[in-house]
Amino acid sequence: MKAYTGKGDQGKTSLYSGERVAKNHPRVEACGDIDELNSVMGALISLLPADKSDLKVECEHVQSVLFVAGAWLSTTADSAGFARVGSVEKADTELLERFIERMDAQLPPLKEFILPGGHFCAGLAHMARTVCRRAERHVVILEEEFSKEEAQVRLIDLVRFLNRLSSYLFVLARYINRVYGEREALWKNPRSESNLPK
Repeated sequence: MKAYTGKGDQGKTSLYSGERVAKNHPRVEACGDIDELNSVMGALISLLPADKSDLKVECEHVQSVLFVAGAWLSTTADSAGFARVGSVEKADTELLERFIERMDAQLPPLKEFILPGGHFCAGLAHMARTVCRRAERHVVILEEEFSKEEAQVRLIDLVRFLNRLSSYLFVLARYINRVYGEREALWKNPRSESNLPK
């Protein structure tokens, strides 16, 4: 099987349900964000602390859920295969909340803004968080695409999951920095003379 088909050379692509649409179609934009997020998650996983296998399991689970989200987003609600495509569920968000609470309990309270960064792995978690936020915005745009009641409910579940995932990734970044002994860089007002670089 070839690694390329050439079918997209004219700026069109196929949805999972078979329809041909422009590559800048809102569904394709949202799926692209989900795919990008999954890729950043993969890079993040490769740098997780070796003794924190629980984090790898969690992140790989997130990747699997994102695959489901991508398939669901690329299947139109009136297509024959829509009922067979899985979707993100409320339980997926509840699981993320448990992950967040476990890590957050081991972190000092956050009283100031922090700058994204620290250990490279933590930086990737912050990068994944921003891609997740973009995916969430593009999924919300699709609300009119899903007019059926079931589809609307599933869309809400996906938006909720992405919203919670961005929180998970923020807490994960802080947790990774703590594990690696990296100091969190606090935001300083750049207009204050005392904060100007010497």
